[in-house]
Amino acid sequence: MSTPKQVRTWIEQAEADLRASRATAPELAECHRRYWVQQSYEKAIKAYALMRWAGAAADEPEFTRMFLLRHSPLKTIDQPPTPLSKRLHLLRRDVKAFVMRLDNVDLLLQIDATTPMNDPGEVSYRYPFIIADGEYVAPAAYEGWDRYQGNLAGALAAVGRLIGAVKEELKVFARTPK
Repeated sequence: MSTPKQVRTWIEQAEADLRASRATAPELAECHRRYWVQQSYEKAIKAYALMRWAGAAADEPEFTRMFLLRHSPLKTIDQPPTPLSKRLHLLRRDVKAFVMRLDNVDLLLQIDATTPMNDPGEVSYRYPFIIADGEYVAPAAYEGWDRYQGNLAGALAAVGRLIGAVKEELKVFARTPK
C-alpha cells in the first residue's frame, strides 16, 4: 500500500515534467516538449493508481509491472500479456473511469498511446522513423506532432487538469485511515 508522501513525489515529478514541456527555448525541439508532456501524464496516472491500489502483497509485482514500470499505463493494461488478477482488473476500471470523467479525455488517451518505439514504422519522440515516402525522419525534424499527440496547447491544458484532479484525490487519500 502506498503512502501520501509516495504519491506526492510522483505528482511533484509530474508537475516538473509539465513545466519542462512548456519550455520554449529555441534549442528545445517539439519532440522534447512532447516527451515531457507524455512523461507528466504518465506520472500523474501512476500517482492515481498508487492511491487506488488495494491488492494483496502477492499481486504487488503484477501491479508494479503493469503500472509503475511501463509507458502508456492505460494502453498497456488494456492489452495485458496475461489475464489480470481481480484487483488489477478493478484498478484498471477505476483508473479508466477516472480518466474518462476528465475534460479533453481524447487528448489524454492520445498521450497515453504515446509510447517510445524504435520501430521505424511508428512515430516516436525518441527514435527516428520512416514516413510515408520511405525516408527516415529524426523526431526533431518531424512536423506532424498534432496528429500524433494532439494539439500541444490542448495537451498541456489536459495534463494540467489531470494533475489537478489527482491532487484533489490525494487530499481525500491523505485523510483516509490506512
